[in-house]
Amino acid sequence: MLLQSLLVTGSSSGIGAALVPQLAARGCHVVASGRDRERLEQVAASSDLIVGRTGDLTDPGHRQELVDALRELPGPRAVVHLAGYFQTGMLDHLDDSSWQRSLAVNVEARWALSIAAREVLDDGGRLLFIGSDAGANPRVGAAAYSIAQAASETMRRAFQAEWAGSGCAVGGFKPGLVDTEMVRGFMSIPEDEFPAKVAYDAYVSAGRVAAADSVARFATWLLLDIDADRFASTEWDIRDEIHHEYWAIGPLYPEV
Repeated sequence: MLLQSLLVTGSSSGIGAALVPQLAARGCHVVASGRDRERLEQVAASSDLIVGRTGDLTDPGHRQELVDALRELPGPRAVVHLAGYFQTGMLDHLDDSSWQRSLAVNVEARWALSIAAREVLDDGGRLLFIGSDAGANPRVGAAAYSIAQAASETMRRAFQAEWAGSGCAVGGFKPGLVDTEMVRGFMSIPEDEFPAKVAYDAYVSAGRVAAADSVARFATWLLLDIDADRFASTEWDIRDEIHHEYWAIGPLYPEV
């Protein structure tokens, strides 16, 4: 096993809630961060190796609490950026707080947490970013999210360049469309308010929606079974079938 301890953001729901128990089942210590205290407690209750920390990643105090908790655990360590915020609305109709919230969660918090955790990652640790096709394909009615995802992707590549040769490997992966509360939330918005919904509807109609558990298995494989050089040098996409035999249980997408 390449890592002993991990910090996973966005752990109270979706991919994070599925990933944390899988990591603990492999014998890893996990600091699970999320905003929903009750759900986070349920995730943490699945293993003595999991400790939950409730808070908002845009809060510097919460970020420091997370880094301090990770520092107390054995290395090598990793930080997994899963927390995200899907901002809907046309750019010319967004108010300042809505625009800023998207950037604060999807970009600024990831940057600040990565920097704060650097000192505890330099012993063979890892930094993993979740990515999205939306970064390269602006979504009409959710362009703020697309912009934030493009910025996060550029930041990930910048960390890879700046931290190359250090003791921390930086990687990223794309999960495609996943059955999570966030996705179900924006899929419930009327098309006249969210024109890009039609594109997501096509994925749903084709059955190309992955389960959170499948994405968690993929992320677990990346974090615990792939060597550092390959982890950092590969553009990982869950839809690339070449690696499915190593981690997937059955097909990624159920038959429609």
